[in-house]
Amino acid sequence: MYLEKLQIQGFKSFANKNTLVFPGMLSKSKRGVTAIVGPNGSGKSNVADAVRWALGEQSMKTLRGKKSQDVIFSGSDKKGRLGMAEVSLYLNNENGLIDLPMEDQGGMANYSQIVLTRRLYRDGNSEYMINNSRTRLSDIQIMLAKAKFGQKTYSVIGQGMVEGFLNTSLSERKEFFDEATGVKQFQIKRDESLNKLCSSYENLNQAQMLLSEIEPRLKSLTRQVNKLQKRGEIETELKGLQREFYGKIWHKINNKFNEYNKQLLEVEQIKRDKEKKLDTLNRDLSEMEKDHKDLTEFMDWQQELTEDQNQKDLLIKQLAKIEARIEVKFESSGQFDLSWLANKKEELAKETAIIEEEISALTKNIEIEKEKLPVLEKDKKAVDSKIQEFNRKLVSLSSASNNETIQNINNQLNKSLNKLRQAEAETSLDKIKIALQQVKQELKQTIRISSMACEKNNLEQTQQNLSKTIEKKEKLIIAINETSLRISARSERVKLLTEKKLDLQNELTVIKSKLEQQGVKTSTKEQQEVKQKINKMNKKIADIKEKINKVSSQEENKRNKLFNLQRELQNLQNEINSINNQLNEIKINSTRFETRLEDLEIEIRQNYGKLKEIKEHKFEEGHGADQETALEKINQLKRQLDLIGGIDPEAAKEYKETKERYDFLSNQVNDLTKAIDSLEQIIKKLDLIIKEKFDKEFKIILTKFEEYFKILFNGGRAKIIKVMENTEDIENTEITEKNREVNKKEIDQNINVKKIKFLQKHNATGLAGIEIQATPPGKKIKSINMLSGGERALTAIALICAIISVNPSPFVVLDEVDAALDEANSERFAKILDDLAHKTQFIVITHNRASMRKANILYGITMGNDGVSKLLSIKLEETKIK
Repeated sequence: MYLEKLQIQGFKSFANKNTLVFPGMLSKSKRGVTAIVGPNGSGKSNVADAVRWALGEQSMKTLRGKKSQDVIFSGSDKKGRLGMAEVSLYLNNENGLIDLPMEDQGGMANYSQIVLTRRLYRDGNSEYMINNSRTRLSDIQIMLAKAKFGQKTYSVIGQGMVEGFLNTSLSERKEFFDEATGVKQFQIKRDESLNKLCSSYENLNQAQMLLSEIEPRLKSLTRQVNKLQKRGEIETELKGLQREFYGKIWHKINNKFNEYNKQLLEVEQIKRDKEKKLDTLNRDLSEMEKDHKDLTEFMDWQQELTEDQNQKDLLIKQLAKIEARIEVKFESSGQFDLSWLANKKEELAKETAIIEEEISALTKNIEIEKEKLPVLEKDKKAVDSKIQEFNRKLVSLSSASNNETIQNINNQLNKSLNKLRQAEAETSLDKIKIALQQVKQELKQTIRISSMACEKNNLEQTQQNLSKTIEKKEKLIIAINETSLRISARSERVKLLTEKKLDLQNELTVIKSKLEQQGVKTSTKEQQEVKQKINKMNKKIADIKEKINKVSSQEENKRNKLFNLQRELQNLQNEINSINNQLNEIKINSTRFETRLEDLEIEIRQNYGKLKEIKEHKFEEGHGADQETALEKINQLKRQLDLIGGIDPEAAKEYKETKERYDFLSNQVNDLTKAIDSLEQIIKKLDLIIKEKFDKEFKIILTKFEEYFKILFNGGRAKIIKVMENTEDIENTEITEKNREVNKKEIDQNINVKKIKFLQKHNATGLAGIEIQATPPGKKIKSINMLSGGERALTAIALICAIISVNPSPFVVLDEVDAALDEANSERFAKILDDLAHKTQFIVITHNRASMRKANILYGITMGNDGVSKLLSIKLEETKIK
């Protein structure tokens, strides 16, 4: 590593930006020497100050100033002052002497060039940067120490430092030798660890004092919290029992309440359906009654029939008179048989006419009944289809566990339906009714069993629909059978009347034949005219009767329908009344359970507090203790809570806060104890490293010091003597568990004793200082205070050269260290610089020609009347070649 260039801007007299480029490695074994010359007051020593300032120098006395702003160009008569000073050192790091941390990725990285920058603003703000990244001064100091820089001592040796070095105290010389022996980086780490150790001791002292104050309060709070915890456990158990106890009761009552409400809704729905049906029946009944009252035309026909009947009766009387005259005529002539035959003929004709009239009426009634039968059969077929549909639905909705029961129910239903079919074949209406009654009872039993079996599958509605449909089918079967019976009975009557009519007609034919054989005229012209009138009247009466019969048949159907409707209406009203009674009972039960539920919820809120938890709590039937045992346990727990009494709930909060603080402080004490042990081990290890390295390097420096002293003085003797401290063996004082429980004063004393004893025992090198003895040839002088000014300068130079030889810095700045040397000593000094150039890079600020001749680059510093230093450079090797 070496210094490639130096950039100065705004620092002291260097107002403008100036760049000094230095020679690097001239060969594999030699580095360049740069000489900076110039008249007194030109600002050449400001170059050394700039390097020292960039390396982190904090002493304004060393920088020849009073305050930090003094290093910023303060202006002149011709140039204003500046607001910033900046110095950058460009270090070649191709040999990888320094590793820098990587900003983004972490870890360390090796850079071929390191730019060390220090910047100061006039407002007092300052910053350090490495490769344009801001950093801390401590990081820079560690980095410089690793690279063997000694910014306080031999890396930059300024005016007066050579003479002043010999005048320093023993302890100040020790600091110089810390850098000279290369233990400065370890000293920095040791100082940091030592500061951390002292801080840790202080923190440990404060933490243990706080622990001693908190511990009594924590014990008191612990007792309270234990009681509170016990109370909490009892309350938790009590809450659990109450939750289970009240949960079972609440859910039981609530389920009953919901069940009654569900029943209420279902029954109300049934009631609404029946009331709706009742309204429909009432409307139908009103319409039928209205139609029944509208019989004006029927009454006219009845009146006309009565009038025609009266007129017919008059004609019959007229005919009877005529026939009586004829009969009297026959009897007067002695023809009694003919008279009887004539009368018999008339009777047979009348009877035949009556039979024909009855046959006609029956035939018409049969046709009307036959028209009804297909409609009823069609309705029955539709009902059968619905029954099959409900059966399939029952089978599909039944669970696997009820399959056998449902199968039995279906078999029973099929048997009942078969009996219904067999009943249809019966001809006796009484037998049909008996069979239907038996089937109805079996169906009710089957439906009841079905309802019990399918209750879990929610099939009640389907069963009710099936029951209603079967009842409807029963009514249709009865209606079909009644109609068929009427048709059969009337057909049989027609058959009998037809046979009787044939007998009468045969008998009438015989009588007519007898009368014709006798040649008797049984009717006169008048009689025939009356008969024709009677026939016409009979025809008219028959037409009117046909109309009246038709209306009567319709009215009969209407009356039957009206009666059925009234009967159905009455039955429906009875059902509604029964439903109302059922509703009242359900409402009473619902209200009773609702009241019990409200009272229970009030009790839950008073004793448990959270009704929502009770409602949401799930419990298993038969799980846990019985209600009486649970209630007894609840009362027992309440008595225990009363015995414990009330405890301030804030105690738990205070305990938690105090415990957290106590645990935190305990952890802090443990962490601090571990940190102290770790730091002590680190300091012990660093002390060992420092001592070994210091002793090793010190011996080499001692040898080199004697060598260079003899070169500069042409003989003589020189020694470097270590002055040791008087230390006493002090045993470590352990802080035992007993010590941790003592009072604040004792803790403070114990920790301080331990800290002091450790610091006394572990001094890095055990040195009090460094003593230098120098005896020039031919003299008997032991104290360096008795040396002349030149001798003192040569002694100091010999020591500096020895240090550079043993522990060379990457570069060394010498600011007029040869000012006090005569020409012969200057030549010796220049030769030593040339010899040491293979170990380090020299930047020499000098007036000495011997030093200038050894330089590879010569910089000249001048200053104009504006008070600003200016830079001139010459490469001496190129000048020599020319």
